[in-house]
Amino acid sequence: MVRYTIIERAPAAFQQPVPLEQIQAMCQRAFGKDRSILSIEELAGGGHNNTYRILLAAMPPVILRVSPAHGPHLAQHELNLMRNEQYMQPFLAPIAPLMPRTLMVDFTHQLIKRDYIFQTFMEGELWSDIEHELTLEEDLALYRQLAELTKIIHGVEGETFGQPLVGHTFDRWSSLVVHKLESSIRDLEAIPLDATDVRALLDLVMAHLDLLDQIDRPRLLHGDLWTFNVLVKRDPAQHVPTISAVLDSDRCWWGDPLADWTMFLLHIRATESPDPKVVAGTRAFWQTYADAEPDPGAQFRSHVYHAMSFCDARIELQRRQSHERVRQTYQRIQEIRDALCTCGA
Repeated sequence: MVRYTIIERAPAAFQQPVPLEQIQAMCQRAFGKDRSILSIEELAGGGHNNTYRILLAAMPPVILRVSPAHGPHLAQHELNLMRNEQYMQPFLAPIAPLMPRTLMVDFTHQLIKRDYIFQTFMEGELWSDIEHELTLEEDLALYRQLAELTKIIHGVEGETFGQPLVGHTFDRWSSLVVHKLESSIRDLEAIPLDATDVRALLDLVMAHLDLLDQIDRPRLLHGDLWTFNVLVKRDPAQHVPTISAVLDSDRCWWGDPLADWTMFLLHIRATESPDPKVVAGTRAFWQTYADAEPDPGAQFRSHVYHAMSFCDARIELQRRQSHERVRQTYQRIQEIRDALCTCGA
């Protein structure tokens, strides 16, 4: 008898569980029909894929990740994320020891009308789960390690901007930014939500494409590198905890390092968190990352990138029915538009 544990969700929830029979068929395809399944446990934390920890006979535990089925519920930037991850994996070679290994991937849709992948199970605790337990010294050490990892990833150069696998590649950085804003407008209006503020933002961007095109070398961006995708190990023999794994690299793309989701979350934490420990952590990150002092062009670009991130967040928050936070995104984008006007736009 297989112990099968899932997270109970509403019938209309974005994440839909995978039936036991289908998981058994996936395991047989990946590991053979003679390999017994001992337990299947769905893991909490992620908001896109369904993730399961599976224990099979005479094997270390494995992770099964199952993407959502295609449909109108997915925004443009959410399509084919698992396939994007497989395409981008070789470019993450500089941090390979921290990455889960792919054991088997299936995009045939023969067993289930969803992409899925088996990966090695990585030891450690989610940083986001233990943040409240960490001392200031421990937290600062992890933020410094996060900065070092981020800088390593951003040090990988590409040939074009965007995501080559899905065909969204551009020779000019400004063309990609415009494409992303236009896609956000379409996604918002399809929900439907008002996208008037994003259209106004796009007008500002179109008038200053030259500031965006100061970025002429595509860099690798993780797209989702934050505490909820980082495992850490706490060893009593070690003075501070260490990052042991980086998870979920399905949102990787090529662009300006300042446009990475990590940089947006650092900005939000630095400006909005009431916790002095969190604010100190963001400072430790930037001191370690040691980026150049921002010039007017970089300030303009940062404002635009923050607005782009709020567009993506608005779509996700609407899906979660977090209506008050959806309303807050309108205020934040208005503030960004005001700031753009004062810095030359």
